[in-house]
Amino acid sequence: MKLDILMHYEVDETTGEIKFIGKEEITVDSASAKASKSSTKKSTSKVDDNPEPLITLEANKLVLTQGAVDALNPCEDCRIDIKYKKKDKKLVPVIGTDAAFGTKAGNKLTKTNTVSYRGAANDKLSAFGTVFRLEPTEEDGIFYMVGDKNPKEPEAPKELVDIESELEVPSLEDLDNADDKDLGKFDFKL
Repeated sequence: MKLDILMHYEVDETTGEIKFIGKEEITVDSASAKASKSSTKKSTSKVDDNPEPLITLEANKLVLTQGAVDALNPCEDCRIDIKYKKKDKKLVPVIGTDAAFGTKAGNKLTKTNTVSYRGAANDKLSAFGTVFRLEPTEEDGIFYMVGDKNPKEPEAPKELVDIESELEVPSLEDLDNADDKDLGKFDFKL
């Protein structure tokens, strides 16, 4: 059994005086309270038996098809990690186990073939798409994630594009003053 006591006070804000008004006792049967709180949430997600290696990005997780799990071949204690690698002068996401990357990073694969993937990492990956197919890389156990979107290249501000036209001197080779190029008169001793 649980007993809750509520104490009531009156406070005069001008003088700061505190006056006790009374108390209220509430008895709660702890056996019935525990029974109502211990209800478990049923999982509605099922394992996707699709043999094609696909990964779907959701709000807080990655959902892997059975084909993707078979391709990654994670060990029992392995974690799934996503890193970014340059391919054709662009950064692209790659996925693999922590053993394949040689690190101890990433999140564990659940029994329903999902991996927790939240926050800034989720936002960064969402720029590449929401459905990814896996393509093998040169490294064993690591795969490129080819998304359904092409990420936008960041645009350079217009004021930085043509800086050469803003300079008065076309190049340093065209300087007329020979004294500016002669370093013989400097003493480089410390």
